[in-house]
Amino acid sequence: MPIWIRSLLGINRSFRVKLILNLSVIILLAFGVTGYLTYQYNMRLFEEEISKQFSSTNQEALAKMDLKVQEIMRISQTVVFNPQIEKMIRQINSNEGFDAFSVYYDKKQIEDQIFQIKTDAPYITGMYLYDLDGNSTYFKYTTSAINTLDQDVFRVIRSKLDDTYGDLIWMNMALPSSIEPSGLRKTIITSRLMKNSNLNTYGVLVITIDESFFSSALKELTKEGTGDVHLFNPNKELLYSNSPQDSEARLQQLRSLNETEVIHNDMFVQGESKTTSFKLVSGTSLTEIQKKNREIFQRIVYSGLISILLTSGLIVLSTGNLLRPLKDLLQGLRKVRSGDFEARIQIRTKDELAYIAESFNNMAEHVERLIKEVYMTQLSERDAELKALQAQLNPHFLHNMFNEIYWKLYLQNEKETASLIAAISEMLKYSLMPVKTLTTVREDLQQIRNYVKLQAELFEADLETIIQTDEQILECEIMRFLIQPLVENVFVHGFRNKVSHKILLIKARSLGGFLEIEVTDNGCGMEESIISLLLRREGTSLPQRSDGRESLGVRSVVRRIELIHGPPYRLEIVSGLGSGTTMRLILPNINIQKGEQEHAER
Repeated sequence: MPIWIRSLLGINRSFRVKLILNLSVIILLAFGVTGYLTYQYNMRLFEEEISKQFSSTNQEALAKMDLKVQEIMRISQTVVFNPQIEKMIRQINSNEGFDAFSVYYDKKQIEDQIFQIKTDAPYITGMYLYDLDGNSTYFKYTTSAINTLDQDVFRVIRSKLDDTYGDLIWMNMALPSSIEPSGLRKTIITSRLMKNSNLNTYGVLVITIDESFFSSALKELTKEGTGDVHLFNPNKELLYSNSPQDSEARLQQLRSLNETEVIHNDMFVQGESKTTSFKLVSGTSLTEIQKKNREIFQRIVYSGLISILLTSGLIVLSTGNLLRPLKDLLQGLRKVRSGDFEARIQIRTKDELAYIAESFNNMAEHVERLIKEVYMTQLSERDAELKALQAQLNPHFLHNMFNEIYWKLYLQNEKETASLIAAISEMLKYSLMPVKTLTTVREDLQQIRNYVKLQAELFEADLETIIQTDEQILECEIMRFLIQPLVENVFVHGFRNKVSHKILLIKARSLGGFLEIEVTDNGCGMEESIISLLLRREGTSLPQRSDGRESLGVRSVVRRIELIHGPPYRLEIVSGLGSGTTMRLILPNINIQKGEQEHAER
């Protein structure tokens, strides 16, 4: 036999070697888990700290952005609400085609009014005053950074100005540029309708701004060259980004960002201005932090391996004292395995092994008690099964007895009494069928007739019962005992204080693709609070019957419809004190003869 096989067999038979190996593995796992948890904790701690610092920087940058946006708003308001500019534009419109010199003079006046604005705002690469037809006849100014805006660009801008009521809109477009190698230069465009104090629109203002206008305010977020910034306008459209290419899926993820989140090893924070509704999302790389944490994790692993070697040596020296109580434990386990659950271990020490021995004793006692309990439970289940079988025989026995009584009374010419017995027998036979078995409207209404007949003969002298049904719905499938609790509720509650002229009306029809069954009475009615309790889903107590029990019949109908069908099928109750009650079942229209189901669409 090879040496390595003999070594494995020796390990398998040596408790001491297995103990050393197992404890070494446990220690290794413990150190591994500790190192992992420490790594995760440090990572989370660093992320939280960086998140706080980065969020603070993001908020500061957003505040600077607010100032810049408000500066552009101030410039636009200076132009739009300048009475001289409005006056000149109106004069240009009135003199167009008649007095060329006056038009030129008015345009020169507009240029003089806007000259100081151009001087104070060097970041503005272009400004245009368009008429409502899209002609920049009033004023236009463009630097060498971009070319003059064409009609295609104006149409894009104009389409976004609809329904803005003079508010500024912001967008980012790649405009033609003669100085860019690609021929295009990303430019921020802001525009608004020019409205006077009477809210009359007299032109369109378009301002083009270089991206450096925003990038200068965001340099704190990108100073190390690893930051990612995305600025979204109030419509959540990307206005500025230092990332050259962003997929639509990534932009959508950043738009919906509401808290700090790590995406592809980058931490992103967001802030939204309450003043301008601009949203700033910035990100920073976590690569350096993860590198430091990996170094910490490696140190923990090395320390764990050294500790395992030292611990293994100590275990070898101390296993002699551990073997005796473990031997007792092994003997006790063998007795329990053989079926002797009365076996107990003598506790010799007061250390952890003593706790194990005490736990073994408790376990053996607990298992012995459970075995006895399981045995007694099995006996109880057999007894309950016998009782259940007996309970099933009793109703069938009563049904057969009622049939015998019916024929005896019928032969003795007691036909009225016999008909009552027949009604009871038929109701009993109907009730013996499982509740889950479906029935038809015809069968369920027949049981209602039997029930009403018994009530009329035994308790209700002055009772008028009307049952109106459409012929085509009589074969529709419904759950058993859906109508009977509603009718019973009429006699128990609706007619409880009514002595004469009691009217019970039952209607069954197809309406709007649904099967509707109405139970209407002219009884005492009920309050809205009682209706709410009967139709409630959860949380409140059911109304009480006169004998102190909860009224379960109507509630059981509501609950069964919820469990079997769900919305939009339901029970509706319309009632008022002293004016009677109408309970309406809205059910699926399932005709078993046609084999089809009609659903109402809502």
